[in-house]
Amino acid sequence: MNLNDQTNSPRLVSSGDRNLECVTMVAPDVGTLVEYGLNSFRTEPARYRVSSWMRAAPVPTLDPDDFIGQILFESCREFDTKSDQGRRRMQFCLREEATHVSLTGICGAIAPIDQCKVVGVVEWTEALLADERDHANRLGAAHEMLF
Repeated sequence: MNLNDQTNSPRLVSSGDRNLECVTMVAPDVGTLVEYGLNSFRTEPARYRVSSWMRAAPVPTLDPDDFIGQILFESCREFDTKSDQGRRRMQFCLREEATHVSLTGICGAIAPIDQCKVVGVVEWTEALLADERDHANRLGAAHEMLF
């Protein structure tokens, strides 16, 4: 499998004599090194480590009297999703739900999966990677909003 082909976008694959079928790839795992955008000098791609998975948050159905919930949702920062959805509020999610990844490097970033090029994996112990993956899974399972 081509590591650079780990996107969450549906794609058609040939399976011999069978008809083409649609396959969805999942986001890169926690600890994966990716290139996204340009470095601060704009001379080469910026390198990041995947730290968690994200998606655009659905607009909640709130009771009209729940003004606290409305204020909290509206106070979440909006991000350009680089898609037809325009600017959306983001939330952490599970890996298989992700359309974006949160990235850690010299600075942080939130990037669409299909714009990240996988270039390697951090040289951490399996125990440390498991701890970081567990943290990302807890954030994703809770669907925490990004403020």
